[in-house]
Order: sequence, then structure tokens, then C-alpha cells
Amino acid sequence: MNQTSRTVGQITQTRRGRGPKGPDSIQDLGPRNVRIAYVEDQLLAIANDRPDHIQLIPERFEPATAHADIAGQHVLAICEGSRSRTLEYFAGKFGACDSSMYALDGKQVQDMVLGLRVKSELSDPMAVLLTVAQNRFLLNSLHGEGFLNMRLTDQEASEAVGIDPVQRVFTECIQAQPCLLELRASREFHCAEHHALFLPALMKGSALWARMQEGLQLFGITPENLSAVTGFRLDMVQRPRFTAQLYPKTVTAPGTFGFLLGDAANAIHFWPGRGLNSGLASVISLARCLAASWRGTALRDADFLRHEAVMAMLQYRHKSRAWRQMVTTDTAGNVRAIKDQIALAIAEAEQGSYDEETDLNGLLERLSLIRSRLERRIDGLPDDATLRAHLKQLPGQTRHVLLVSDAWDTGNVGGEEVDVEWLLDTPAAPALA
Repeated sequence: MNQTSRTVGQITQTRRGRGPKGPDSIQDLGPRNVRIAYVEDQLLAIANDRPDHIQLIPERFEPATAHADIAGQHVLAICEGSRSRTLEYFAGKFGACDSSMYALDGKQVQDMVLGLRVKSELSDPMAVLLTVAQNRFLLNSLHGEGFLNMRLTDQEASEAVGIDPVQRVFTECIQAQPCLLELRASREFHCAEHHALFLPALMKGSALWARMQEGLQLFGITPENLSAVTGFRLDMVQRPRFTAQLYPKTVTAPGTFGFLLGDAANAIHFWPGRGLNSGLASVISLARCLAASWRGTALRDADFLRHEAVMAMLQYRHKSRAWRQMVTTDTAGNVRAIKDQIALAIAEAEQGSYDEETDLNGLLERLSLIRSRLERRIDGLPDDATLRAHLKQLPGQTRHVLLVSDAWDTGNVGGEEVDVEWLLDTPAAPALA
């Protein structure tokens, strides 16, 4: 195989997998939180150690102008995220996606999430407990530092916009692009690329900004420890395949196969995590498949039978789990989007249709039940008195929204995980020269 086969890739900068081990934990090991920067550093170190095998090209990859380069390779790994330009260019090769499996009443469910870069003063055990007990906020952090993710209603999503204060026009920083608006000395959240500011933070009386502050309060985050804001628009589709021949074999070309990996293959809702797990599993699967199939000649469709099977399993496992974190079932058995449940709770709170003491006791009862499940697996969980004192600091409307949003569906999303070794053995280590 040509040693300069190109890989188009980036790793999404987020954190995954914080929590205690449980009955479904692999080899009785609890999940670990790994900083993406650490993974990137290790991969770069490997590349730098093997310059005769790996050529790094630090420039924007344009598939439309790289035809000759791609056609001269055996493999193109497409893994630069769910909004991949390379995937868009070759989309016809991989077939049409189906959104109907992740839809309600014929409409694809789409979530809009704000990512708030923060530093929390709460202990990790208490942050875990508060996160699992509701579906409005998720603190994804390591030792308090990370992102507080806030699930928005459709109305809130329409308010989460950037604005250019000079030209007085709205920008797509939050709505359509993953821009990071960082806090400046003037206490404004600024996007350097579009010269835009985060509008809700500028508006006195903004309901969205007030609710963001309540989320900070829930997780013990002072206003000065909110340092940046970004946005994620999340939806899912069912992909028919992950492997395709992009260019055929000719007299002068070996025949190029393309592979969708990472979020380009299986972009999922990050609420339950596992995005990094799925991405790394897909890469390991392809690497083992290539190692087992390569014979120094052109590749064939059948060479990737087992890899395609692994990718299908990953899609089924992770998207089934993610779907259950986008929807819930009401008391009448109707499936509803969680964001709509939150919108209903906000409306009830604004109308005063709730009882503060009932909501507080309901939240404490839920937290107590979750704690009883976790206390054998995680140390340092807060007692009832600590939880009550913490929750009483929140506005009654906030507590009502947290209660109605419901707890994580941890039971139904558990179970067996995809193991690449079911289909692809670990390749033998190459002999040292």
C-alpha cells in the first residue's frame, strides 16, 4: 500500500466518559476521562517518530482539487467531523441517509445545545449526581474544568445568536458554525473570526441568559468562571454504508476506497457520550482490516466485509443509545422530545403552575434513589442535607424545569458494548529490524 495514503481527520475537542463503573462495565473497569489534547499529542508524537511512513500536511484539504492525489492512493480515510467537506463531496458514493428512524411525527428531532466553558467548584461526585438527575444541563469536566452543556428549547435556540455590533447583523457563530466566543476584558463574549458578540449576554432581561446563570449556579460555577460560549446543533441519520470505492482501478491508478470514520461516520448526540469511543473503535477496525487484507496489490470490496460489519454494529449501538437521550415517554405512553418537555416546564413555571415544596421534595427523592445506586461505586456523594441546601439556592422555576426534564435513562442505555475483536483479531507485532 502506498505509504502516503492520506487521512483527513480532526478530533472534536470535548470530554467523554466520566462516571462510576457499573454492572455493564467492560472488564469491571470504570470509564475514564481523557483529555483530547492528550490523545492529539500522542498521535502527533507517533507521526513525528515515523516521518518515513507518515507525512503530515498542515493545510486545508480540498477534495475537489485533490483528484489526482486521491486517485493515486489506495485508501482515503474521511474523518474530519460530521460537517465534513470531503464527505459532502463524495456523498453520492456512500448512498442516501435516512432520518426517519430519528424522527417524531415525520419530523427529524434536532437538538440545539450551548457549550459553556467553565470551572466548577463542586466535587466530581456531586457533579455526577446532579448531572444524572436531570436532562437540562450536563457538566462534562475533569477536576471541575470543562464544558457545561445546556439543552435548549426551540425558542431558546432561536435567541442564541451572535451579532456584529458594527454592521448590526446577526452572525451564524452559534446557529450554524462551531465558533468559540471567548470572554474579553470588557466582559463580552467575542468571536474573533466573525467579529461578533454573543447577543443574550448583552441584553438586559434576556430569559436565556438568566437561565444560563441558573445552570452555572446549579453546578457551583461563579460568573467569572464562565470563559467561553459555543453551540452544537445535534441530529442523527442512519447511514446505509461506510465503505465505498471512490475511484476505480485503471492502468495508472490502484483504485481508491474511501472510509467514513469518527463523527463523519456516526455523528451522535453527545448527551450520553461515547463519541470518542465510537471514533477510536472505527479507526482500530479499519487499521486491523487493512493489516489483515493487504497483499501488495489492489484492494477489493470483500476485503472490508468485517470492517463494514463493525461499523454497522457501532451505528446500531451508539445511535440507539443516543436516541433514548433525545426523547422521553410521558405518563400516557407518548414519545416526546426532551426539549419539548423542557419547554412545557418553562411555560408552567412562568404561569406559576407549580408548587415549590413539591418540586424540591421530588428532586431530593430522585437524587436519593440515584445516590443509592451509585454509592457502592463512587465515594464522596453528598447527603440529603447538603443536597437540600444546594437546591434551595436555586429559583423555584429552575427546580421545576429540572424535575420535569426527568432523569437520565441509564437503565435502557446500558448493556453490551461493541468489541472490535469479535470480528478482527489483534495483528501480530511486526518483526524489529
